[in-house]
Amino acid sequence: MDHEPNLRSEHSEIRSFVLFHNTTEREVDVYWVNYSSKLIHYTTLLPQAECMVNTYVTHPWVFKDKHSHERMHVRHQPVYQPDPWYTNFSSGGRLARKEINIHFPVRTLKENCLWRIVALLVDEEESALWGLEIPRILIQELAIRKNNKVSKQ
Repeated sequence: MDHEPNLRSEHSEIRSFVLFHNTTEREVDVYWVNYSSKLIHYTTLLPQAECMVNTYVTHPWVFKDKHSHERMHVRHQPVYQPDPWYTNFSSGGRLARKEINIHFPVRTLKENCLWRIVALLVDEEESALWGLEIPRILIQELAIRKNNKVSKQ
């Protein structure tokens, strides 16, 4: 993964059985982080959709909005690290999949506004940002977000 070289899958010893549930109203791409820190696309979940995954405790997972590439969260974290299989039992004592809810990240009003503007300006040249009547610091942050979004497409 370009920005997190220390985030990678490690040994495959302790299994984990999960059910990823997209609780957002967005299409979400599900990625496994491989042994070389690369994101491997696993599937795309439509809004409210689920998928079952057999994985390992040391295998991280990342979730991104399919269109904006914005990170979605699990348990208020941008990376999900699975729990061991032996912690996932139903109330009846049977082995169960751990339901993992993918959710929208909690952001400040400023972050929400910046992401919305980037979505509106995706096809505009960067010079168009400087024509906006907003503080220069916000224009600089918009340019960073816009460049990150374009480079990931």
